[in-house]
Amino acid sequence: MDKRYMIYINNKNKRYSPENYKYVLMHVRSLLKDFSDVLVRDVRISSYFIEMDVSIYNTKEIFVSPKITEKLNSVGSLLLCDDLSEPKFCLTKDCIVNHAIYLFNLERFWKSHEVLEGIWKESTGSEKLILNGIILIDAAFVHYQKNEFDVFISILKRSIEKLRGNLGMFYNLNLNEIKENLNNVIEKKNHPYTFKISVH
Repeated sequence: MDKRYMIYINNKNKRYSPENYKYVLMHVRSLLKDFSDVLVRDVRISSYFIEMDVSIYNTKEIFVSPKITEKLNSVGSLLLCDDLSEPKFCLTKDCIVNHAIYLFNLERFWKSHEVLEGIWKESTGSEKLILNGIILIDAAFVHYQKNEFDVFISILKRSIEKLRGNLGMFYNLNLNEIKENLNNVIEKKNHPYTFKISVH
C-alpha cells in the first residue's frame, strides 16, 4: 500500500531559508537515497520548519519509520508527520475556513490550500471566487517557500483579481484587510515577506 506524508522538520534558528530550497531538496533526497521505497516529492522552507512532501511505496506502516527520521536528524528534529491518506472529517464551512487560516498562519500553506480546495469545489458564485482567491494566496506562498519569487508575486496578483469585487467579511475573515496585506507584499516585491490573516 502506498502512503503519502507531509513531514515537518524543525528549522531551528531559521537555519534554512527559501533561498536554500534546491540545496535542501537535494540534500534530503541524498540522505534517503538508500530507501528505494521512499520518494521525496518536494520540500518547502518556512520560518519554523521544513515541510517535506514524501511518498512511501509498498508499506503497511502507519507512521514514517524511525530509520527515516533518524536520517533526517542532520537537517532538523521531527516536529510532525501528517498522514495525507487519513480519512477526512465532515466539518461546517466556517470551521474549514478557520482551520485553513490556522494552517496559513503556521505557514503550512500547502495544507491550507488542500483544506480549502474541498469546499471550493462545491461552492458557487461569489463564494467560489473568494475561496479561489484565498487558495491562490496559499499557492503563492508555497512558491515563496521555494524561493520562486516571480511566480509568488504573479500568483498574488491573480489572487487580488479574484478578490477585487468583494468587500467586508467572508465568514470570519476581513477581505479588505487581506487585500491590503497582499498589496503591501506586492509593493515590496524585492523584499517579500509572509503575513498573518486575522480571524474576527
